[in-house]
Amino acid sequence: MRKKMLGKIVSVAMAVTLMAGMTACSKSEGTATETKEKSTETQEYTPLETESENISTETKFKDTINIAVAQESATYDLPKTTSVVARQMLAGTVWERLVTLNANAEPVPELCTSWDMSADAKTFTFYLRKGVLFHDGTEMKAEDVAASLNRWIESYSQAMALVGSGRFTVVDDYTVTITTDNAALTLVDMLAGATQVAIITTKECCEDLDENGYMKKFIGTGPYTYVEWVQGQYILLTRFDDYVPYYPAGVSDEVMDGWAGYKHAYTKNLKFWYVPESSTIVAGLQTGQYDVAAVSGENIATVEGAGLSVASEQGGISCLVFNKSEESIANNIYIRKAVNAAVNCDDLLLSAYGEFYDLGSCYMDNTNAFWLTDAGKEEYNQHDADKAKEYLEQAGYNGETFTILAPTLNHYDNIGLVMEQELEEIGMNVEVTTCDWATFTQLRTDKTCFDLYVTSFATVPIPTLKSFFGASYPGWTDDEHLTELLSEFNAATTKEAALEKWIEIQGYCWDYLPCIVPGHYGSAVAYNPNVKGLYLGNGMYYWNAYIVEE
Repeated sequence: MRKKMLGKIVSVAMAVTLMAGMTACSKSEGTATETKEKSTETQEYTPLETESENISTETKFKDTINIAVAQESATYDLPKTTSVVARQMLAGTVWERLVTLNANAEPVPELCTSWDMSADAKTFTFYLRKGVLFHDGTEMKAEDVAASLNRWIESYSQAMALVGSGRFTVVDDYTVTITTDNAALTLVDMLAGATQVAIITTKECCEDLDENGYMKKFIGTGPYTYVEWVQGQYILLTRFDDYVPYYPAGVSDEVMDGWAGYKHAYTKNLKFWYVPESSTIVAGLQTGQYDVAAVSGENIATVEGAGLSVASEQGGISCLVFNKSEESIANNIYIRKAVNAAVNCDDLLLSAYGEFYDLGSCYMDNTNAFWLTDAGKEEYNQHDADKAKEYLEQAGYNGETFTILAPTLNHYDNIGLVMEQELEEIGMNVEVTTCDWATFTQLRTDKTCFDLYVTSFATVPIPTLKSFFGASYPGWTDDEHLTELLSEFNAATTKEAALEKWIEIQGYCWDYLPCIVPGHYGSAVAYNPNVKGLYLGNGMYYWNAYIVEE
């Protein structure tokens, strides 16, 4: 197995959580009891040393931190997109949630002070913080929260499936409640960590939409305001001087705890530059044009040699999503099984990530050790051409074209090209369509454009937040038995019961194959050592980042 994970993080709590799950997914035992035991193990870690130091009222900071990003999202309306870069720019900076995740991937209050859950896990009541200001100067009230979360539910298929006909209603100015059709134990986790983010904005913003259903105005409660998006160039955020922090006045020494904790917003401007070429990003880091940027594994040695610092983590799963609609030959389960039997996961991951990845059949990442399991591992990374040919025969395959859609982002097109060679070796007629990310996100919504697409999914706190489980998400996973299993997971009233059901779900998925998970990719961020206050934990976050003016 090829493996090169640097594993640097900033928070001791996050470090312990990460290392608790560092036993590879392929070595989990596949039972709830044994998986839980794995999560108690600890190892040494190296923290990302960018914490605040020697800060006083006289300290002066540079006005702007320049951050290079390789991907531009089609929209930055977070309930409407699964874009990782959109979340890392705007979640926690511009918009906040009712609840967020701490370093142990546990939901904790953000815009609420507390919540209650009924014994049957159907009714949830959230008590809101008072005096929280939106960027337009108005106070956050329950009608804003209810409107925001109901819009989120209607935008996010997993949330809709979980709550059924339930919607948030106003109890009073500072209380909202929701009653779901069935038990919804994971609702709070979903509110805290969904990839389509459950942001809180004004009621008016929820109603002021363009022809595509996207918000026209981005108004939040966070420490930064959204200023402008110049497409193809940058997004600019500016500090919100009237930000109301989590803690009472005078309590300013709370360190970041995952996505939670005190937000200082030392820096006036955060400017995210769209830079699609990795060589341009590396050159910009070396010259100081950019202060921070995500870098691929192949560039780590270069930036470290230039005196820059690098931090990394296990970022998520590489994923090959099948088109299971009737328009695709991948609707045939034996076609999916043939592809899965043929591929060499090492070769696929190596082509995109160099040695910066982990093999492992687990759908969940090391940041969420509670959910680790190797259920279904016998179907993982088979690289068995004879078995693949047998599946093709069972499928009645007769030379039809199998189309792979692969974006150029992060070298995902390399994965598509390696797959092309491996599938041609078993007698399949393969065509690879490569394109930029924006085009890719459009094409994958067309059921006639592909049979499989190459992508990745970032870490999530609970398994059912993986987007490819959604029946309306590109790939169209609508298997009746899987839907039933997911409903039973959502209906669990304890985490232990949910874990047992998750083990069953993952085992079934490696047989049904909504997708193939080749393994886990590494996520690395390079930064100038004079940038302090960065936080790496399921992405890099910037609300406490600063550069001291010399």
